[in-house]
Parts: sequence; structure tokens; C-alpha cells
Amino acid sequence: MPESKNTDMDKDLAAAILKEVEDHQDQIVSFLQELIGFETENPRLCNTEPGAEAKMQEYLADRLKSDGLETDVWDVYPKRPNLAATLKGSGGGRSLMLNGHVDVVPIGDKSQWKYDPWAGQIADGKVWGRGAVDMKGGIAAMICAMEAVQRAGLKLKGDLTVTTVIDEETGGDGTRAALDRGYKADAVIIPEPTDLNIQSVEGGLEWLRMVVRGVAGHTAFRFKSVHAGGQGKAINAIEKMMKLLNAVMELERYWGVHKVHPQMPKGITTINIGVVLGGTGGGTDGMPNAIHTPSTFPDYCSTLLSLKYLPNENTEDVKAEFEDYIYRVAQADPWLRDHPPEIEWGFGGVAFPPVEVLPDHPLIQTVSKAHEQIVGQPHYPGFEAVTDIAWFSAKDIPGFMYGPGPIGTAHTDDECVDIAELIACTKVLALTIADWCGWE
Repeated sequence: MPESKNTDMDKDLAAAILKEVEDHQDQIVSFLQELIGFETENPRLCNTEPGAEAKMQEYLADRLKSDGLETDVWDVYPKRPNLAATLKGSGGGRSLMLNGHVDVVPIGDKSQWKYDPWAGQIADGKVWGRGAVDMKGGIAAMICAMEAVQRAGLKLKGDLTVTTVIDEETGGDGTRAALDRGYKADAVIIPEPTDLNIQSVEGGLEWLRMVVRGVAGHTAFRFKSVHAGGQGKAINAIEKMMKLLNAVMELERYWGVHKVHPQMPKGITTINIGVVLGGTGGGTDGMPNAIHTPSTFPDYCSTLLSLKYLPNENTEDVKAEFEDYIYRVAQADPWLRDHPPEIEWGFGGVAFPPVEVLPDHPLIQTVSKAHEQIVGQPHYPGFEAVTDIAWFSAKDIPGFMYGPGPIGTAHTDDECVDIAELIACTKVLALTIADWCGWE
């Protein structure tokens, strides 16, 4: 990684950058309002036809072109494009990527909103609407931060890449597509809503499917299997699955007590039992062939689990630990011992690697310095959910999340972002861009 020689920014230069942000506060807010106006609900989450994301990406591409960036727009899915824009540096500096997602979750029942979800209304010192905090506020902050640096007259040494992507809300295919296309940097910042906390650790997440197979039979003869010394041949797959799920809950409790990380909440290593499906006639793709009759022993049962693990754990080690535990439980049951459960990892393509970038990383030190100047003492909590930062970590690109607003209003009908926090984030990102990339 190249080292920037400009490690202590001149006070006059910093003041010039901050003045550019302050003088353009109204434009920053109006920019966010325009972004909220694009109804970019993720089509995978509702019946919306694709197209709104493309309109927003076109709007952003035009703006970034006018800022002098080289733009690249391509479809990840039909009518669902990514945008990458690069501000080429003069050389000798460190490169930085700013990444944000344009898709939002559906608004739900519009009548339940206090303000029009697509209007970006201003009230109580906040901008309201779907995407205000998750994460069009962050996109507005990162682009306006870059523009403030330009208006202050700085020529960056390191390359600055801005990526706005689709599909973060359903797994991160947009960011993965940008990485696969070759976009990379020495480090990345994702301005997801963190209340201006620096969040550089998050645990891994795996969705998995577990299947148990039994033997079908008529329930008129259930007494033979249950009460008469095992004369019957039918095996209830749901009952066998229940044994395993009870064990899963015990494992979850054990992990919650014994697995800890200093930046994560205690008990974060949960194993959620999300879906259980049982029936007869066998099954494929997690679905039994028949689920309408209780008069037959179910010979098929599947369950979907969401398993979270710590930032400093190895994915394959966690998988092996879970499988070994299930194996040992199965050994205690005569049927499961000979017919062990089938385990499929990464169900639905959901397999987020963990992220752990320590606070002493140079980029975290850079943003911490800027944060302390603008906001105050920085904090470094872990992130409880999963985000696109995981895909950068998988490519050995260090980074963190730092953005305006509380995650708690995301996905609600009260979504909003505080204007003062939006402006503070823009200032911190602007100072960070100049300090990290270097200038001439």
C-alpha cells in the first residue's frame, strides 16, 4: 500500500474543505431529497418492476461525470445496473473506495407513514423518507464530501472510486459484481447508518438447510412404532428433526455464554430456526411432496437455520463445529445414527464472511482523527447484522462502515436522518479523503 506523505493536514487547507461543506449544506440536503425521490424498492422484495434503480444510477452517473470522474454503468440484472466512477489521482497516494447501495426495502402500507416516503420532507431537523438513512443519506454524504475536496482545489494523489450498487438488501450481488469487475482499492468506507460510530467488525452469517428423512406409514398403526416395542416400521421425520432442533437451541445457548468478542454484544452467536417443513412422499429442494394430511407418518422434514458467528472466527471451523455437534447428537438415536441428517450450507446464496479490522488500522486512525475534530471522541462498536463490507473483507480489502443516522429507523415507516449528522458525516469523509489519498 503506498503511503501518503501528507499525514498532517494543513489547518488552512482543512478549514477550506470544511467551509465548502458548510457553504453547501442546503445543496447536500436537496441532493438527498432528490435521491429519496427515486422509488428504488428492491424488486426481489416486492412486485415492483425493475427500472427505478437504473434511473437513479443514470442521474448519479451524470453528476459524477460533471465532476470529472470516469463512469462505468453495467447491468448486474436486467434494468438493474451498478455504477462505478473513478477520480484518477496524480500518483503516489493511497487509493480509496466509497461504496453505497441504491436499493431500499419496500415502503409497505403507505398510509402508515407520517410523511410521504418518497418526498424527502424536512421536519424536526431531519429528512424523512424511504432510504433517508439506509442508505441514500450515506450516498449523498460521500459524493458531496468528494465534491467539497474538489472545490477546495485539491488534486488527489491516490485514486478515489465511488461505487453505487444494487441488491444489498438481498445479499450483496451488486457489490460482488463490482469486485468481480475489477474495482478495488487500498481500503473502503461504506457510509451505512452507524450514528457516526466507526464499525469495522461484524460477524459472519450462514444460512443452512438441514434435512431428515424417515419412513412413511399409516397413523392407524402409530401405536406399534411408539408404544409396542418398535414393531412398526414407520419413522416420523418431524419427530427426529425435533430432537436435532432441541439440540440446536442448546448449542445456541452454549455459544452465547462461551463465545465472546470485545466489540460485539454478548450472545451475538445465535442460531435462528426460521422455517420447518414436514410431510410425506419424500421431498426435494427443502419441500415435502405432500403437506395436507396428518394421517400419514411424515417421511421428510427440512429446516432452514440462520447461524451467526464471531468476527474473529474461521468460517470452516464454525461449520465443522456445528456439524460435529449434530453428528454426536445423531449418534444417540438409533435411526439418526444410521440415517444422519443432510446439511447444506450457503442456502439461498447467503454466506457472509466475517469482518475484523482493528482500530489501529491506518484508515481507521485517519477517520478517527477527522471525527474527533468534527464530532468528538470516536467509538468502535461492532455491527450486529451483516453488510456489503463482508465482500470487501473476502477480497482482503480492509474497510469499515461510517455513516449518518441510526440503524434503528431503517426499514421502518419512520425512516429519517438528522440533518446535522448528515453534514457532520460529509465533513469527516471530506477530511478523510484528502488525508488518506494525499494531495498536491
